[in-house]
Amino acid sequence: MRQTMITKAPLFAAASLAALAIAAAPARAAAEGGDEGDAAASRIVVIGERTVAVSASATGLPLAIVDTPQSVTVIDRGVLDDFAFDEVNDVLRYVTGVNVEEAETDRTYYNARGFDITEAMIDGVQLPNIWGPSIGSLDTALWDRIEVVRGANGLLSGVGNPSGTINYTRKRSTGKRRIAGELTAASWNRVRGEIDIDTPLSADGTWGLRISGAAQNADSYLRDYRANRTAIQAIVDGRLAENLAVSFGYARQEGTSRGVLWGALPLIDSAGDQLDWDFGTSTTQDWTYWKTTDQTAYGEATWTFAPGWTWRTQLTRRINDEPSRLFYVYGTPDAATGLGLLGYPGGYLSTARGWIWDNRVNGSFPLFGREQHLTFGLQRTAARFGYLSYPVPFTDPAWGALPPLASGWDGSEVPFPAFGAPVTSANINDRQWRVRGAADLSLTDRLSLILGANLIDVQTTGFTFGVSAARQERAVSPFVGATYQVLAGVNLYASYSDIFNPQKELGTDFKPVGSAKGVSWEAGVKGETADKALFASLALFRSEQTNLAEAAGFDAALGQTLYRGIFVRSQGVEAEIGGRLAPGLTVQGGVAHLSLEGRDSARVRTYVPRTTATMLVRWEPVKAVQLGAALRWQGAISTAGATGTIRQGSYATLQLQAGYRISEAVRFNLNVANVTNHRHVASLYWDQGFIAPPRNVTASIGMAF
Repeated sequence: MRQTMITKAPLFAAASLAALAIAAAPARAAAEGGDEGDAAASRIVVIGERTVAVSASATGLPLAIVDTPQSVTVIDRGVLDDFAFDEVNDVLRYVTGVNVEEAETDRTYYNARGFDITEAMIDGVQLPNIWGPSIGSLDTALWDRIEVVRGANGLLSGVGNPSGTINYTRKRSTGKRRIAGELTAASWNRVRGEIDIDTPLSADGTWGLRISGAAQNADSYLRDYRANRTAIQAIVDGRLAENLAVSFGYARQEGTSRGVLWGALPLIDSAGDQLDWDFGTSTTQDWTYWKTTDQTAYGEATWTFAPGWTWRTQLTRRINDEPSRLFYVYGTPDAATGLGLLGYPGGYLSTARGWIWDNRVNGSFPLFGREQHLTFGLQRTAARFGYLSYPVPFTDPAWGALPPLASGWDGSEVPFPAFGAPVTSANINDRQWRVRGAADLSLTDRLSLILGANLIDVQTTGFTFGVSAARQERAVSPFVGATYQVLAGVNLYASYSDIFNPQKELGTDFKPVGSAKGVSWEAGVKGETADKALFASLALFRSEQTNLAEAAGFDAALGQTLYRGIFVRSQGVEAEIGGRLAPGLTVQGGVAHLSLEGRDSARVRTYVPRTTATMLVRWEPVKAVQLGAALRWQGAISTAGATGTIRQGSYATLQLQAGYRISEAVRFNLNVANVTNHRHVASLYWDQGFIAPPRNVTASIGMAF
């Protein structure tokens, strides 16, 4: 048992391809001018007919990706639609170097460069990490694009976690009238509808409304698992004056999953032999459920108070509720009889309430005969986390021994437990102040320097499962980056950042384990073609962390996992390419290879694949027809089980896509995922896991007017 129970392609070839693309680039891309709001409005197409690659997700400065001294991947709306990436998990697994760990049906962890991705942003505003891992399936219908910054991103996310940061960019009004919709039917009785309405509210187009949403209902290949969700977002954008823009929005996603996996399948028996399960095998009981309601409301104002200078202030309210009734199965099956599994019922209500007040000043000034850029930021977050447990008497059959899983469970093995009155298991208040600043200094025609720093002050009060969660930490993390143009369109770059990552896990001394600290370096080369249609990069990275929280065992009396701090060194290489190779032919993909070592070069975090490769390809052989393919390959992984090591060999999955435009307004789209029907465990994040989906088909028809 663990806390998740309670809270619950060859490298050389890819590198060569990137180098050839960079060498062919004849012109350097200049960063787009203007404030962050202008940068956010710029269309970023990573796999399409053009690439206007401007992003503020790494530094807060409106830099072209080729001029950003960190690795940035952007997935455009067109990719989400063409490949039917209706959930965030679907798209992130095709981002270079990112791994999607579906440890359970309704809890997902992400990692990059060997470490968990714990930070997320919406429109460049950091979300308090008290929300933890992704719960449920996050819908993509609300986003215009998804950006992933790999490496330490302390300037914007507030912590120097060397894995990466995910930035979700909302759909905003364009000032033009457009109505689009899509109907989808897929394997396992999945049906889905999407709507996207963009309409001006004023004759001159300075005020506009964007409403986006989706509703979905689906069964599953897993026994008894079924889920439905709805997502809706409404945003009003406008101008109160020529120099004052405002935006207001509200988003809500609700989901209910039944027949959920809390924990997963045992993967090793008492003799140390690995267990092999069919696609649909599950340990769930038919009464289990996990519901989620996530609400976000915000108001934003952007004021141009002087030529070239803007101030953006945004106030965000987030509310999250997760009621659940769950059933965990633990133990090691006997090799001869299959007996040895035990039940663990859980009833919980997790709540989170938070305010985020974010301020940012962006501007430029002349120095050394060149235009220089500055950004300053101030953020205050206040979040409250509550946790109710519904205890079950130990005399209840749900705590008892279970029949062999191989005998074929039908979900009625354990009756609905006698959950009692709620008990407050956790009540935590988290407060953070962050002050940040960065400067993009153009020193010569070829050399640019980025200097920045972030101050974070964290204060937490309250308790979790009877133990104090109090902590108070403060640190300043510097950031230094540089780019040098070696050829027209080709930049060398390097960056350095301190790591300061506050951690709320409890140590074996029953106190918060404290912050992980360390350093992170990255260096590489980036380039793009003169028309910005093709981009490529090659990056070398190295990070070292001390006191990184790692599970040290489950404390039955306390009811949760305790952690210890370990040292981890991550180093490796990433190669990436994206854009148009030829008329009608576009690609997006890359290769990542890394090593992860602890003290004395010991292998650690072995569930993380050391090598991964991804590729998205789209081809239009004729005007009305589009064909596509999505490929992901990962190397072998393993994790320690109770009686031996659990292993999974390297494997690849392939998705094929075909689209046909019936008319200018109507388009048909077909996707077949896991074409080869390869059977593999979804994750070895824990010593349990479930089998990933078999071959499945998604068909949709979209209309736009």
